[in-house]
Amino acid sequence: MERVKKQKSISKIFAIYIMFFCIVTILLAIFDFILFQIGLNSGFILPANYYEQKIEKQREEIAKAEGVKVKDFIPDECNYIVYDSIGNVFYSNVSETKAIDIWNLVQSDKRSEGKYYYKVISRENGICVVEYTIGASFVSPVLKKYVQNAELSFVFIYFVLFSIEIIILSKCFRRRISKELQILKETTENIQMENLEFEVKYSNILEINEVISALDKMKTELNDSLSKQWKMEEARKEQMAALAHDIKTPLTIIKGNSELLSELDLKEDQAEFNDSILNEIKNIEDYIKSLIEIMKTEKESTLEKKKIKLEEFIQDIIEQGISIGINKKVEFRSEIKHIPEFIIGDELALKRALSNVISNAVEYCSENGKIAFRADSDNDNMRFTIEDSGRGFTEEELQLATEQFFQGDKSRNSKNHYGMGLYIAKKFMEKHNGNISLGKSEKLGGAKVVIELPILFN
Repeated sequence: MERVKKQKSISKIFAIYIMFFCIVTILLAIFDFILFQIGLNSGFILPANYYEQKIEKQREEIAKAEGVKVKDFIPDECNYIVYDSIGNVFYSNVSETKAIDIWNLVQSDKRSEGKYYYKVISRENGICVVEYTIGASFVSPVLKKYVQNAELSFVFIYFVLFSIEIIILSKCFRRRISKELQILKETTENIQMENLEFEVKYSNILEINEVISALDKMKTELNDSLSKQWKMEEARKEQMAALAHDIKTPLTIIKGNSELLSELDLKEDQAEFNDSILNEIKNIEDYIKSLIEIMKTEKESTLEKKKIKLEEFIQDIIEQGISIGINKKVEFRSEIKHIPEFIIGDELALKRALSNVISNAVEYCSENGKIAFRADSDNDNMRFTIEDSGRGFTEEELQLATEQFFQGDKSRNSKNHYGMGLYIAKKFMEKHNGNISLGKSEKLGGAKVVIELPILFN
């Protein structure tokens, strides 16, 4: 077992991230403020009261300026109106309506309205009112055109940096948690695949380790339980193999004695009983053969992969199919198209699987029945299809016919059928990463079995 690392709870990790978030947020605010101050000190940004100060410095010049020359002493960004003593406008850069509104405003001793502020400068025979705003602005004409308020622009910059901070920290937190959860995921996947010999790894998060610890205990108990089951299963298989072998000896003696009896001059009923004994002995031999087939199939867990020359292989299958059906005078048709030169797999296992399916088809065909064998392929898979003119599969058989010892409706089954042919074929296909599917033949009206496996088997 791996030594448990230094652990933190999720709440503690979250608190660390929140603390870090607050510190970075404050640092961003300080950075933004310092950046703004640098802009002020370097002259890149004008201070908020810049125009007010400039107007104050030019107060005397504005008061003494003659005629339209007064505008030379007023900043371009400011509006101005020169009135006489009763409010008539001499010069201005605003509309007449606005000039009247501003006159009424200053006459009521107001010096601001909304975002605008007003400086009133006394002149000979009248006054000059200058309208300005208070707020930092950029010196650059281009920036000044598109960004009127420099302070708001730095607020916007802070908001952008703040948003980036949230995105980065959330991704870091997600990556941290995902990394720890990956350990938990790997543990569950190993248990799911029954790989129980792996070394359990622990994370840095307390809550995840508690789950992993529980899974570790479950893995150990499951491993012990499966080991016992595997040992019991192995013992059962050995007992079955030994029993099948041991039964052969007394069965051979009984068969021999019965055959000797058949050579004697028996009465009709005695001969009938003796023939029945011999027939049942044959059935028992077939059962023993099926048991041996099961043991052989389960032990053949490794495949001998090699190139199978398809043309020769299929020809052998066809000849074997014709031979199997010859006693029942079954017509064996074959069709081959679009097949590759070779496939990769275990030739003996594949031949055995196809032979079992063809034997089943022959078994369920009546005298002079028909079997259709077809071999074709696409870019990835090789396909073998066997159809017969027998009774076909029932709905139950379509679901369960590939299960071990399944015999379906025994009243319609051959006495020589023990539910092993399709089961063995299915097992071999699984080892080849292929599959076997059952259906009803539209051409011949009986059963249809399709065996499919990859052309290049890894």
